[in-house]
Amino acid sequence: MRTAHKGREAVYAVVFLLLTAFLIHFAAGVLRPGQNSYGSTWNAFLSEPEDSLDVIYLGSSYAYCDVNPALVYKSSGLTGYVMAGSEQPLSITYWYLREIFRTQSPSAVVLEATSLFFAQYQNYTQQNVSQMPPSLNKLGAIFTASEPELRKGLLFDLYFYHSRWKELGPGDVEKALPIDHRDERKGYTPVRGVQDGVGEEPYIADRQISEEDYAANLEWLGKIMSLCREHGAQMILTVHPSYTRCRAETYARIGEEAKAMDPDVIFCDWSDSFEEIGLVPTKHLYDGGHLNREGAAVFSAWLGRELTGELGLKPRTQSEENAAAWREAVNAWEENLSA
Repeated sequence: MRTAHKGREAVYAVVFLLLTAFLIHFAAGVLRPGQNSYGSTWNAFLSEPEDSLDVIYLGSSYAYCDVNPALVYKSSGLTGYVMAGSEQPLSITYWYLREIFRTQSPSAVVLEATSLFFAQYQNYTQQNVSQMPPSLNKLGAIFTASEPELRKGLLFDLYFYHSRWKELGPGDVEKALPIDHRDERKGYTPVRGVQDGVGEEPYIADRQISEEDYAANLEWLGKIMSLCREHGAQMILTVHPSYTRCRAETYARIGEEAKAMDPDVIFCDWSDSFEEIGLVPTKHLYDGGHLNREGAAVFSAWLGRELTGELGLKPRTQSEENAAAWREAVNAWEENLSA
C-alpha cells in the first residue's frame, strides 16, 4: 500500500510540474508583445502548411520591406516567406534557418547580403530572438548570438514582459493559442511614401565594420551555406536596389568570397539595377535603402520572373486549399495597391 501511495504521489508531482510549465509557457506567450510586421513573424510562419514554401527570404529590413511574396507568387507561381528581422546579424539568421528547416523544405534560400556589414550585436536582438518558438535553435541563438545581459530574459520571457499585464487585450490571448495565424503579408512589411529628397542622387560609400566582425560574419555565412547544402536548397546571395549602397568593387569582393566558400552559391548584385527592374528611384524608394509599397510591388514581380527564368527555380505542386489561399493573398494585395 505504501509503495502504491508513493507511486501516486510521484505521478501527481509530475502532473503538477507539467501543468505549471504549461501555464508559465502560456502566460509568457500572452505577455510577450505580438510581432505581426517588421520581421520575426514566427506565429504566422509556423501556420504555413509544412513543406509548402518554395523560397525562404532571409536578412534584415532590406528583405522584409522589399519582397512581397504574394506578388512574387503572382508572377512566378513560387510560394515563399520572408523570415527576416530588424538589423538581424547573420548569427541569428543561421539559427532562424535551422528552425525553418524543421517545418519547410525550400528549393532556394535568398539571403540579402547587407547583414555582412552588421556588428556582432545590433539593436533588435531581444525582438528577433524572443519571438522564436521554444526549441534548441532558440537556445543556440540565445547563447551564441545574443548579448550576455539579455540571456536571462530571453530564457524566461516573464523576466522581460511581466509588467505588460495592464496592457493586455483579447488579441494577446489569441496569439498564444495554437490556431491558424496565417496572413497575406507572408513576412513582408509595406512602408508608404517617399521621404524628402530621396532618389535624386545615390549615396555610395562602404559601410564601416571592424575586420573582426566582418570575419565572424563570413564564418556565419559559411555556416548558412553549409546548412543549405545539407538540406538541398540553392543558396542565392543578393544585394537589393538601393540609393545608399557600397562601391561596386565591394559587392564584387563579396561575390568572390562567397564563391570561394561555396562554388554553387549564386550571387546577384542588383544594387544599381533600377532601370532593368523598372524602378523609378524618386517614386519607388521609401528612403535611401528601402523600397516603398509600390517599389516592392515592382521589384517582387520582377524577382518572381528572375527566379523562375534566369535562376531556374520551379514551383512545387500545391494542394488546392493552399493554392486558393495564395490566390486570396494576391487578390488582397491587388486591392491594397489600388486603394
